[in-house]
Amino acid sequence: MSYKTFQISDGISLIQETHVANFMRCNIWYIKGQEFDLLIDTGMGLSSLKKYILEETSKPIKAIVTHSHFDHCGSLHEFNCRLGHKNEEDILEKTLNDKIVFSGAWKEIEIIDKKQFPEYSGEKYTVTPAPLTGYLDEGDVIDLGSRAFNILHLPGHSPGSIGLLDLKSKELFSGDALYDGELLDNLYHSDPKLYEKTLSRIIKLDVNIFHGGHFPSFGKNRAKEIINNYFSGQNKIKDVKLWFNKSKGMSKDIFSDQNWDQSIKLISQNEI
Repeated sequence: MSYKTFQISDGISLIQETHVANFMRCNIWYIKGQEFDLLIDTGMGLSSLKKYILEETSKPIKAIVTHSHFDHCGSLHEFNCRLGHKNEEDILEKTLNDKIVFSGAWKEIEIIDKKQFPEYSGEKYTVTPAPLTGYLDEGDVIDLGSRAFNILHLPGHSPGSIGLLDLKSKELFSGDALYDGELLDNLYHSDPKLYEKTLSRIIKLDVNIFHGGHFPSFGKNRAKEIINNYFSGQNKIKDVKLWFNKSKGMSKDIFSDQNWDQSIKLISQNEI
């Protein structure tokens, strides 16, 4: 089974790629709407995400990519409606491994379960081009009928990183601008100065629940802790191989499920 779905809250589901190492596993968010459903990020693309989703819905799907890195845009090409920031388009419309931040150490580390994909090779892996069909930028609104999201431009991790903010429920889908793990600001198109501004902005937002691009969701106090640790230099990925070995050493099975039970419970009780 390539995918697994977790019900996070009313109308919000999390889809995860079971074949991707849990410390690299992208959070694929699926949000139900009245006229169409929303998909936030699409994983690495080794198995058809669209086919998996269409087993559960017949509604049109708008696929949003929070940024253009390989672990978030792999299945974007499967969807007819592909939305993202214009600053990411030069990567999304091409198939260039070095331009999707999949070179060097990323090709060498063990991130795919060979039991599920024995033919996988980091040297051969690539992403199918997925030109955007529409742009999203600061101030845009996506109205699902049942809820609406304001688009935030959150550059730094990448030039066109975006987040989706539900002002009513005070939830932010932050992509890789913020997640509950070590943050990454040294990729070929990262900008640490812009990232600092983005994190300084995020910490001031009226948000109670943060749904990051990786790892379980978290609350405002944890968000402040993650950001403050970053500013103190304690929460950064400086060397991919060292980070990989550290992450691998923290788990007996790097392809096991992450523990979402506590996050889901706190979200349901509005206590996160």
